[in-house]
Amino acid sequence: MTILLILLASVFTGVGIYHLSCAFVDVPTAGTSRMMMIAKKQTGSGSEKLFDVYLTRIADKLSPLLKMDPIKRNKLLLTLSIAGIPLTPESYTIKAFLTALITALAGLPLFFIMPLMGFLVIGLAVLMWFSTYYKAFDLVKKRKKLIEAELPRFAVSIQQSLSTDRDVLKLLTSYRRIAGPHLGQELDTTIADMKTGNYENALLHLQNRVGSTMLSDIVRGLIGTLRGDDQQMYFKMLVFDMRQIEQNNLKKEAAKRPKQMQKYSMMMLFCILLIYVVVLSVEVIGSLGSFF
Repeated sequence: MTILLILLASVFTGVGIYHLSCAFVDVPTAGTSRMMMIAKKQTGSGSEKLFDVYLTRIADKLSPLLKMDPIKRNKLLLTLSIAGIPLTPESYTIKAFLTALITALAGLPLFFIMPLMGFLVIGLAVLMWFSTYYKAFDLVKKRKKLIEAELPRFAVSIQQSLSTDRDVLKLLTSYRRIAGPHLGQELDTTIADMKTGNYENALLHLQNRVGSTMLSDIVRGLIGTLRGDDQQMYFKMLVFDMRQIEQNNLKKEAAKRPKQMQKYSMMMLFCILLIYVVVLSVEVIGSLGSFF
């Protein structure tokens, strides 16, 4: 009876805190928020969950309370910008903390029933913190990997175009038509910067945004072209090196496949052995009845 009263008190306390928090941060009602999310989904402008909307609003209100180191803040700001997450570093950090805190609070009643489950939920809250906070960094890493996979083709296009034209802006605009989505976004930003500012600065900004050594080599060649140097031989050697890197990456991926297949083969072998053990056990137990 006491445990039931504790659970009821925890539930009512949580509901009260939720409504007070919504009133404090001026969050719209659940019906209004749900209709807004449906409208965003129908227009294709977003697929964010309602829970994330509430957390974002609360994090925005609490963000002035957090003071971050300038270096870490600038690094996180750049990461959020590249990942396309429209949050300030303070709001993003507080949102990750709130996600972990809510998970931990949900596990507190379990300490009165099953303490082991309570500790497991606390551990889950820690994992939620790392998962939510480093989500932007993982997105940037995956995006960088996808861009680097396209760079050999990008270098080949530049090499072939340099034999007839050395206009860097024209080269980028021409390749933009066949570029992938991620590299295409970066080229759009770079082309706009080149049209409105200095060409070299625009290329250096592209290099800094992606943070890839392979792209740095391409940018170095393009800057040399801007300065009037003949970079055809440079890009010919660069294409050769990039193809070697691409082949090595493919070999590494191919080498991983047998290990993955070996894992599934062992699972199948274990299942087959389990079937034999069950059948033999049933037969042995059935034959024992004839002896008694």
